[in-house]
Amino acid sequence: MSHKDIELVYQNTAKVDEDELGSGKEKLREYIDYLGKVSKSMNYEVPESSINLSLDEKYKNALLQKIKDKKNKELKYVIVVGIGGSNLGTMSLYRALRGRLDVFLHENDPKMIFADTVSSSLIGQIVDFINNQVKNPEEILVNLVCKSGETTETIANFEVICSILKKRFGDTAKDRLVFTTAKGTKLWQLAEEKKIDVFEIPQKVSGRYSVLSPVGLFPLGLANFNIEKFLEGASEMVQKCLNHDTYQNPALTSAILTHSHYKQGIKIYNNFYFNPELKSLGKWYAQLMAESIGKEYDVNNQKVNAGITPIVSIGSTDLHPMAQLFFAGPRDKFTQFVYASQKVNSPEVPLELCLPGLVSDIGGKKLVDIMNAIFEGVKIAYYKNGLPYSEIVMHEITEDTLSQYLQLKMIETMFLARLLGVNAFDQPKVEDYKRETREILKKL
Repeated sequence: MSHKDIELVYQNTAKVDEDELGSGKEKLREYIDYLGKVSKSMNYEVPESSINLSLDEKYKNALLQKIKDKKNKELKYVIVVGIGGSNLGTMSLYRALRGRLDVFLHENDPKMIFADTVSSSLIGQIVDFINNQVKNPEEILVNLVCKSGETTETIANFEVICSILKKRFGDTAKDRLVFTTAKGTKLWQLAEEKKIDVFEIPQKVSGRYSVLSPVGLFPLGLANFNIEKFLEGASEMVQKCLNHDTYQNPALTSAILTHSHYKQGIKIYNNFYFNPELKSLGKWYAQLMAESIGKEYDVNNQKVNAGITPIVSIGSTDLHPMAQLFFAGPRDKFTQFVYASQKVNSPEVPLELCLPGLVSDIGGKKLVDIMNAIFEGVKIAYYKNGLPYSEIVMHEITEDTLSQYLQLKMIETMFLARLLGVNAFDQPKVEDYKRETREILKKL
C-alpha cells in the first residue's frame, strides 16, 4: 500500500483570515524553535520530549526487542490494565484497525482486552473469561500500565485479575505479567523485587502524550501491529510540525484556527469522525484537549478558568439525533471532520433490491459512495448554515495515517496551550477526586 499523508483542509470553511494566521504564527515562532531543539536533544528531560519517541532509534530497537521477547506462538489474549492516558490511545488504535468484529475476525492475531475502569460487570466478565477460555498461561499476557504506580482503579483491577491468574496457573502466572510505569515508583520497585518484567515510561512524558511510548506500542506489538509503521508516520509528522510555514505545518494551523474561534466565544470543539471505528480515537483526543487546556490558572498564576470542551460525534450515526442541534442550535461549536473513505473492498448495494421503491438511487452503488455522498452533503449543509469547520483528510486507516494524526493532535495541543497561556502538561485538579476517593476508602 502506498504511503499517504493526512491533510488539513480549512480554506473557506473556518472563520479565520490570513492576518490571524500570521499573528498566531509569530506568537508561536519561538516555541517552534524550542521544539526543534528538543527534537535534536534526543532525551526525555522536558514535557515536550514525547515528540522524540518516534525519532529515537535506541528506543525503537529496545521496544521491538521487548515485543519479540514476550511474544510467543501460543499468545491469544493481551489484557491491558490501565485508565485514561494509560489506556485510551492503545484502545483507539486497536479498535480503529481491528474494528468492532475483531473477536470474530483476525483469528491469527492476539485479541486485546481493556480493563479500563472499576466495573464489576466488566472485570467479572474478564475473570469468567480467564477461568473458562484460557487453557494455559502462554495464551495470555497482562500488561499493567500505570505511570504513577498508584492509580486506585488500575491497581484494584490488576489485583483481581492477578489473583485469578495465580489460582489458575500458580507461580508461572508471574511470567505472564509486564508492568509499564515510571522508573523509581513503588510499582517499579515491586517489579524488581518480584522479578516481574517492567517497561519504563519516561518521567517527563505525561500519560495523555504517551501513546507512542511503551504504554501503547508494546501491547499493540504483541497483537501483531506494525510498530515501525506507527513510528514512521509519527516521525514524519514531527518534522512537519517543526515548520514555521502555516501551509506546511498542520498542527500550527489547526491550533491557530481553534484559538481564533475560542476568542470569538466558540468554546465547544466537535470531533466529527465519519468512520465509526474511530470512535475511541475521539475519546483519546477528548482527554488530550480537556486535561491539557482546561486550567484554573494560567502560566502567570492568574485565575482564568480556561477551557475548550471537546465532544465526539460519529457520522453518519450522530446526524440523526444531533444534526438538528448542530444546524439550528447555538453557534458555540467549531467542528473538525475526520474521514477516510476506505474504498478498498467496499460492499455494493445490489441492483435487484429486496425492498424496491423505498429509497431511490442506491441500487448498484458501493456503500463507500453512499457515505461519501452523506459526508459531502453534511459539509455543504455546514457551509450553507454558516457553521465553521476544518477537515482532516485521512485517505485510509493504517498504522501510518493514525500515528500521523495522533502526533499532529499532540503537537497541536502544545501549540494551543501556548496560545492560551496555560500549561499543557499538568493536571492539578484531577487530584481532587482521587484525594476524596482515598478518604472514603479509608472509612469503608
